Order: sequence, then C-alpha cells, then structure tokens
Amino acid sequence: MGSKYIGLAVSLVPVLAIAADSDRLLSSASSTTLYGSIEQGIKVGDLNKDDKTRAEYLSDHVRLGIRGEEALNNDLRAFFNFHFSHEEKDGSSGLNGVREAHVGLKGSFGKLTLGRQKTSWKTTVGKAVFDELTPGIERMSKMIRYDLDNIAGSGFHISLDGVLDGSHEVIINGKTRAFNAYDAAAGYQGRNFYAGVGYQRTSVDAIETKLGGKTNELIGASVSYTPYENKDREQSLTLALDYHHHASFGEYFAASADYAFGRQKVRAGWEMLDYDKQKDLNLYHLGYRYYFSPRTYSELKGFYRKHGSDDGYVTKLMLHHDF
Repeated sequence: MGSKYIGLAVSLVPVLAIAADSDRLLSSASSTTLYGSIEQGIKVGDLNKDDKTRAEYLSDHVRLGIRGEEALNNDLRAFFNFHFSHEEKDGSSGLNGVREAHVGLKGSFGKLTLGRQKTSWKTTVGKAVFDELTPGIERMSKMIRYDLDNIAGSGFHISLDGVLDGSHEVIINGKTRAFNAYDAAAGYQGRNFYAGVGYQRTSVDAIETKLGGKTNELIGASVSYTPYENKDREQSLTLALDYHHHASFGEYFAASADYAFGRQKVRAGWEMLDYDKQKDLNLYHLGYRYYFSPRTYSELKGFYRKHGSDDGYVTKLMLHHDF
C-alpha cells in the first residue's frame, strides 16, 4: 500500500513543476490552471452472489489536471486540457489513467476540440443526480467535436462529434475505415429550466449496458427544473427526469430531487432498466451531503437494488475535496 502512494507522489512531481513554472513561461494573454479532486471512504453492501454483507475501502477517486487558454486575437482563443486519474489495479501506482487530453480553438464560430474528451452524449443527456445504471460512452480518444453554445443569445446549443478511428484502436473491430463512432446533441438552458436530447452510435456493438451485453445505438432526453430558489437563504430545489432507448434491449428511466439548504444537501432518486428479455432492474437512492466549504464535503449515500426476486443494498460514506 505504501509503495502505491509513493509512486503516486513521484508521478505528481513533473506536473507540479510545470504548474509552478507556468507564470514564467506564459504571457499575460494566456492562463494555466492546476486542478483536481480526491475522494476517499468506505462502502458496505451485499450485492455479491453469496448475499453476505462486505465492507471495502474506496480509494479510486484521485484526479489531477492542467488546463489553460491563450488569446490569439480579439475573437479567437486556443485552449487545452490534460486530466489524469489513479485507478485501483493490482500492483498499480501513480497516475495510470488518462481521462482527457485535448486541444482546441474557440471564438464567435463556436468551439472546435480535438483529442480525448467527453462525448456530446455525456455533456447533454443525464441530469438526474444518480446514474448507476445509465450506459453510454462518456469519453473517447481520436475525437473531433464541435459545439455552438447559446445560439444568438437564445439559450439553445448544439454539439456534434465523431471518432476518426480507421485503425479500430478505439472502437475494436469497427466496420469503417474512418469514423466509427459519433454523437449528436442539442439542448436549451433557461433561467431555471433545462432540456436536452442526444444520440450516440458506434459502427459495431461497443456501448456496454448495465445488465450485460452491448448495443450500438442510444437515443435519450433529459429535463431539469428548479421550481424554488432563494439565494439569500441558500436554498434551492431541483427536479430532473431522464429517458433513454437502448437499441435491441429496451428503455432506461431515471428521476431525482435535489434540495440544498445552507451547507447541506439532501438527494433522492430512482432508476430503472426495462429490458425486453430481462427482469426489470430498479435502484432507489438516498444521499446526504454536508459542505465544510465550497470545495470540501462529506457524503453519505446508498441505494436499494431490486432485480426480479433478487435484492441488495450499497451504502457509501465519503470525504471529497476539489482544488
């Protein structure tokens, strides 16, 4: 265990050195930010096949990133983002996962991003606060993505992306010699209302579902609404609904309520997979957060799982910090 964290610390040295030297290297027209998060805690549950309660230590949320921008002229900016993670694997140490690595340009024309990044599906669909059962590829390499936000000040946005993967390194056994995955999404953001629709497709079955098997197509929609907000009292209530159709499998539904008051937040949610050839899977969620500061919070959350005649539960107690 000790050697693992020594390796992690060693891997941070060059990253921290780059960040510390960034002011000297970059002009006043550019900026670089070091950011990250860490979350540690415990998990107790009985979802294993022998139906026995087990306790585990959770330490797989360790993330570190560097992002920056540079003004090229009055209407054009370059930007980049490197985002790394530590993933718990046998004998692993250091930052052994790459979440994002991309570069791009943005201006009045919109935003063009090249490299490993979030899919349009991920950033547009999925507003319910609990997402244990939702499928969809969140990030992919070799991606070309275009975004146009707040079109003509209307609150509408569109997003398109494609994975140029003729060698089939990202989408294994892909069918085409060029784009083997793509997304299309659109949404509207109002003062207290959001609605979005999204589509994700791969040239072969590459999108893993939560009940086994893979599909090649997702269609989904999300809605969120904040019927109550009092900034003086630091209170708000947000409701959200998600729906997906998973090709050749069936439907996904989710709903959540998120109530914040002062330093505290209470959450409740429900998810269901309604697949044609399998028993319905339902998750019922509850969560509570206490914010020590805007960047540090503790969280107690859990869910009850019902799948046909099988049931079980998972409870987590976590401490989280962002920087």
